[in-house]
Amino acid sequence: MKNLHRILAAVVILASCSVRESDDFPRIYPDYVGVTVPEGLAPLRFSMTDGSRCSVKSRREGDTLWYSVTSSGVRYKEFPVYVCHDEIDTYVVYRLIEPGYESWRDISICQRELATWKESPVVTNRVNDMGCLNCHSFQDGNPDRMFFHARGKGGGTVFVDKCGVRKVNLAASGPRKQGTYPAWHPSGRYVVFSSNDTRQCFPIGSTQPVEVYDTESDILLYDVAKDSVSLPRQLSGAEVMETFPTWNNAGDRLYYCAADSISDVSINRGKVHYRLMSIGFDGCSFVGEPRTEWEDGDASASFPRINGKWLMFTRSDYGTFPIWHKEADLWLLNLETGKSFPAKEINSEDAESYHSWSSNGKWLVFSSRREDSRYTRLYFSHFDEEGRFSKPFLLPQKKAELNHLRLKSYNIPEFVRGEVPDRQKEIKKLFD
Repeated sequence: MKNLHRILAAVVILASCSVRESDDFPRIYPDYVGVTVPEGLAPLRFSMTDGSRCSVKSRREGDTLWYSVTSSGVRYKEFPVYVCHDEIDTYVVYRLIEPGYESWRDISICQRELATWKESPVVTNRVNDMGCLNCHSFQDGNPDRMFFHARGKGGGTVFVDKCGVRKVNLAASGPRKQGTYPAWHPSGRYVVFSSNDTRQCFPIGSTQPVEVYDTESDILLYDVAKDSVSLPRQLSGAEVMETFPTWNNAGDRLYYCAADSISDVSINRGKVHYRLMSIGFDGCSFVGEPRTEWEDGDASASFPRINGKWLMFTRSDYGTFPIWHKEADLWLLNLETGKSFPAKEINSEDAESYHSWSSNGKWLVFSSRREDSRYTRLYFSHFDEEGRFSKPFLLPQKKAELNHLRLKSYNIPEFVRGEVPDRQKEIKKLFD
């Protein structure tokens, strides 16, 4: 009898220790099943979406990483992660900020090394007495040449390069207009800025908490060498609002968004539709007249960014600030054929907004609110010459839960080709 009891007990133990095989992929967060990643990316850490513990084994077979996940007595179907040999820029720079319309506090522009989990500040708003920092921009992804705007007391545009740091008051260098959204000319000699009179309103009875809009905007041309600002005739005037400038790769054409000015924008904002425009540039001034590249009377374009023959923009129902528009999606415009279409592989049911191409044009980083409709987080996707994207993946973190525990939005992601030097002490002296 004792032997029988021992046998039965052994059977129970074996049964309890057995693992059931599943034909389904595991439900994990972040969803890395079937994504394409660059060689050398930081390790992918994930957890089960139901909160249960799991064990993970991985192996590499050629250019495919295979992950085997076991959780709650179930061994799930092994899933692939594809490794791509197209290089990606080594760093991405972004601003960390509260996601709504709160007064600014603890704003920082940070850099993240993509091969590791290392994050470090480029500059924080401790340098300017907790004022606002925004619109950082690097000249062709060069970590040694950048600028950003500092708002508040003693504000200005801070330029940083190997020669040092300096603060520029753009309004005092020309037509008395401050710069907002920037674009470096490929030569590095010029920067174009839009100069925007930006307002906000708070819709009642709407799921959208805030709407940001412009009442007027023009394009400025800043000559870095001469420290002078001009207001091009073709890109200024009360009849049209011009904004979001970007250069083509050759630097002989400027692309931007434009909408006809209307009265009472806060009330009539649903009627404001921005089109994509362009104008020639001869190396020192704009030539010819603007031409329309894309227009939809029922939609609006924002954030154009060019990658060879491809122009990516954010398409929303109306207005100039799509970050709080759930319908906002990323679209591609083929500049050779004029054909436009949604980047369906990377869009979601929530807002996609700001985006940036890698220096070789093979990777895209973009901000999305798909996780919780509140915080923008960073996603990456591989891009091929036919206009197709791979399944996007979330910026890897050391622990999966850090994606939810960090109560900050990732704002204005930009690829950078190396580590940005620490110049905070020098920058702080500009505001002392």
